[in-house]
Amino acid sequence: MNIIINTEEFVNHLSKVVGVVDRKQTMPILGHVLISGSSGEITITATDLEVQISSKFKANISEDFLITLPGRKLFDILRSLGNTELELSSDDDTILLKTAKSKFSLQQLPSNEFPLFDNTQGDQSFSIKQQTLSDIFNKTQFAMAQQDVRFYLNGLLLEINPESLNVVGTDGHRLAKTTTTLDKKSITKQSCIVPRKAIQELIRSLSDEKECKVSLVDNQASFSFSQVSLTTKLIDGTFPDYNRVIPAETTTNIMLDTKTLKPALQRVSILANEKFRGVRIDIDNNKIIISSENPEQEQAVEDIDIDDTNVKLSIGFNVSYLIDAVNACSGELVTLGVNDENTSALITDPSDPNTKYVVMPMRL
Repeated sequence: MNIIINTEEFVNHLSKVVGVVDRKQTMPILGHVLISGSSGEITITATDLEVQISSKFKANISEDFLITLPGRKLFDILRSLGNTELELSSDDDTILLKTAKSKFSLQQLPSNEFPLFDNTQGDQSFSIKQQTLSDIFNKTQFAMAQQDVRFYLNGLLLEINPESLNVVGTDGHRLAKTTTTLDKKSITKQSCIVPRKAIQELIRSLSDEKECKVSLVDNQASFSFSQVSLTTKLIDGTFPDYNRVIPAETTTNIMLDTKTLKPALQRVSILANEKFRGVRIDIDNNKIIISSENPEQEQAVEDIDIDDTNVKLSIGFNVSYLIDAVNACSGELVTLGVNDENTSALITDPSDPNTKYVVMPMRL
């Protein structure tokens, strides 16, 4: 094997897959990427046994080849070289990388040990613009749980309907839900839970207005777009009935300017209890008072003027959850909807009626 590749293009495609290279090295081969060359194309593949990502690009290659190389070492080497021509050649189990001034040798592992997913295409598929998919994931991903024992919360629910796609994330304390339209009316209603790692990798790679094809089969989902293909195992479990969590209506609805609310929440969060992150929101007719107090008895208070509500109410919330929800709203205004101190708050963006955020109250 002897091929010439541009380092800039190589590292660009390697960067799309290296995020799933196994850092823990539970199996040595999972620390490697599979690089294959055939029919004028090079494909780079990485997997952690849960998620598999491939990225391919055109290259001037004279022979087919199949090798594995340590993913992160290769990525660091290529990034350090800048934009230049790289020669790859093999010497038994060693792969040599050479430029005009630099030379590296890396050990490969047998390519037949690399665990590839079954590429069976599902008959349940739909297409959606990459930017649209990226936006709806960004609006909901922060509400996913992280390593929760309730494993079905460690991902996003994709609820596929003939004309719409609902995406929901929750960690049991807050919830984010958004909806977008689909063009394909022949698809049957189906839902699946896509794990956190796959969502994060998709957000990193989805980029433009071109289509992304989403296919579901058995316990796998695949996302194909541009030169990238991501296949993930799905989380086996029953997602909570999110409609029971979202308030059907709220008796007090307060319109707030995000440019005022965001910094106020951030300032008050500085002195919130580091463990519980609690803040108190007092609604007092024509103003909202946001306050926090920590075990050292230090306090922070912010006043925001609002339209007269004729309501006096005091509710505690985790300030981090409020900040995440407000940050996910792209409009200039947000609506805070509440009923009483014991029920969840509903945060919405008037410019985006398809998205809702729910934050449970906490006792302070």
